[in-house]
Amino acid sequence: MPAELPTPRAVEVKDERSPLARHAITLMQEAIGDVHPASYLLGELRDTRQGRAQGGGYHLLALPDPEAPGGEPLAAAAGAYLEAVHAGFVSYLAVREDQRGRGLGRSLREQLVDTFRAQARDAGAGELARVLGEVQQDSAWLRLLVREGRVVPLDFPYFHPWMSRRGEGYYALYLEPLADRRTELPAREAAGLVEAVWRRAYRIRDPVHWETYRYMLRRLEGRTTVGPDPALLRALSS
Repeated sequence: MPAELPTPRAVEVKDERSPLARHAITLMQEAIGDVHPASYLLGELRDTRQGRAQGGGYHLLALPDPEAPGGEPLAAAAGAYLEAVHAGFVSYLAVREDQRGRGLGRSLREQLVDTFRAQARDAGAGELARVLGEVQQDSAWLRLLVREGRVVPLDFPYFHPWMSRRGEGYYALYLEPLADRRTELPAREAAGLVEAVWRRAYRIRDPVHWETYRYMLRRLEGRTTVGPDPALLRALSS
């Protein structure tokens, strides 16, 4: 049975010219759908490999299938180190449909977080403060992370750049505290996390020109702190 198979070790795909890079991106696109174009992600890998990435490196990890001659992965994950806020950002995590239930997603995410930790140390920034991620509010993955006490969804409407206001309530931005154990932040600091995600993970040079970004800031105005979303926590914990 698949659950009895040993978990393979992930490899970091550092060369955008590698067939594994394209296979991993294809898996994420097929499993998730709402994913950057392959050319964008390959460009992120190229810039990181060449030392030209601004604001933190981009990382792609894959679990190669030992039985696939073409190198297709069992699972793949990608994300960026947000240098400005000393955090990791999990952009995408996908497991091949016939391999789900083996704990591959959990293992791969842990290895991606370790990659963020290593980059933070290499940059002289010390221990990684936290990990952020954006995920559908009703996803089983977010439910699992919340029930394990790993993450908290933050209490404000979150949008990534390609969403319209009609998508309010579809995604959540979650926070996993690491070296910085706080789960409630000053509202200005929470706004800084969103800015870092938009500027680094999405390469939006001037987020304030985007209506949904301005809307997020307006929803944070007048608030002292931002913490866990109580209604979403109840729904995910039930």
